[in-house]
Amino acid sequence: MSHIEIVLEDLSTHPNCPHGPTVLFSRNLNGNCSKFFACAACRDRKDCSFYLCEEEKHKVSDVKKKRWEEEKQKFIQGINHRKLFLDLNQIKQVTENLRKYCQECNELVLKRYQHKHNDHKIIDNISDYLLSHPSEFFVPLDNAKKEAQFLFSNIAVKTIADIINEQGFKNVICMGAPRIHEYISYGCPSVNSILLDIDKRHHSFFGPLQFCWYNMFNHYFFLKGVKEVFQDFLQNDNGNGMVLVMDPPFGGRIELLAQTVKTINSLYKAINNRNNELPVLWIFPYFMEPQIHNSLPEFSMLDYKVDYDNHPLFQDGPKGKKLGSPVRIFTNIDTSTITLPADQGYKLCNQCDRWVSLENQHCIQCNACTSKDGRTYVHCNICQRCVKPTWVHCSKCQRCAQPDHSCEEIMFPQSCFHCKQIGHKKRDCPKINHAELHEKRKKDVKIKSKKLKTK
Repeated sequence: MSHIEIVLEDLSTHPNCPHGPTVLFSRNLNGNCSKFFACAACRDRKDCSFYLCEEEKHKVSDVKKKRWEEEKQKFIQGINHRKLFLDLNQIKQVTENLRKYCQECNELVLKRYQHKHNDHKIIDNISDYLLSHPSEFFVPLDNAKKEAQFLFSNIAVKTIADIINEQGFKNVICMGAPRIHEYISYGCPSVNSILLDIDKRHHSFFGPLQFCWYNMFNHYFFLKGVKEVFQDFLQNDNGNGMVLVMDPPFGGRIELLAQTVKTINSLYKAINNRNNELPVLWIFPYFMEPQIHNSLPEFSMLDYKVDYDNHPLFQDGPKGKKLGSPVRIFTNIDTSTITLPADQGYKLCNQCDRWVSLENQHCIQCNACTSKDGRTYVHCNICQRCVKPTWVHCSKCQRCAQPDHSCEEIMFPQSCFHCKQIGHKKRDCPKINHAELHEKRKKDVKIKSKKLKTK
């Protein structure tokens, strides 16, 4: 069985593909390990064919290096952000009936130039509102192995914006979150926002100080001078009221995203001479919680279900998940300071001192609201933890599982977060004293309970 891991190291020493510095991957196949460089953004070789064995890194010919550079320049050619911004201002001067948008050329068009786009798909009568909310008429980039562009519902946008306002944030970095950027830019005049996104169509709608063409998997800015724009934004108000809101593709490698968060956090601290961490709101599925905690242990998961407009599984309605969207918000902000909307089915748990969904019942034994997936979990006294309501305890496996599960031992194909060995999870790691860890958690729960009682 093949297993691929990421080697986290300084990407500046890596060869570049059109999407910026590549990533060093390690493939373990039947005990044999091989390392290679591949694109950070594209998981399918059809989207980016770059591939280089690690041992070939210092043997690359000048001809190949030249070809790589030509491919990079070809990828960014034709983008003149300043000119596109001037074109946008010109478009704004004319009435709506004279404004067009070509979906094939991905550019705004004045009516007098429409003849140049014959037989193209044209959107007519672009209003001022749509000019500031282009994601509402963009054809979504739904390549799940590259952009995976699913967009927040209006309710989710407002809820996230309410959290931002409640926390007093005045400078918002929207990474892969165009709907949040649009909402703030259009309706929150006292809040600054900058969009970092790999979708280059945003060049036509936001100025050079509002949008950066960006690859979040390697912290790469495609055009010259853009990195400096971002660094200037980080210095707004000396870094006060700054927050990062990120909505990455759900198939993206968490190790790379976490590395980007740490890079931006370090930059934020260094530029502003600050010691506090940059607040982050990371939108991601709840079942990725262990992986996020492995890379960013200080993050907690809010119980808010984030709905999407154009994803059949991550939205309300007959085609959506029966238990609601599985997407949540992970954050390093104190969860006791974040209020969730009661009119959307959320309540304050006084014992936990945080807002949870109505079905998330507080467990006395765990001293926590334990539900993850939208159902009320039940406590297993043998496992000493809460589990999904459809699970039962299996005495043979010595764990809770589906009633119809197979009792044969299942080999875990990935590596342990603790010892990095393949074949088991951290909870089963033989190098961890689990009894000692359990006692430590019980003490932590008691300490937390005492703190809540003294509030």
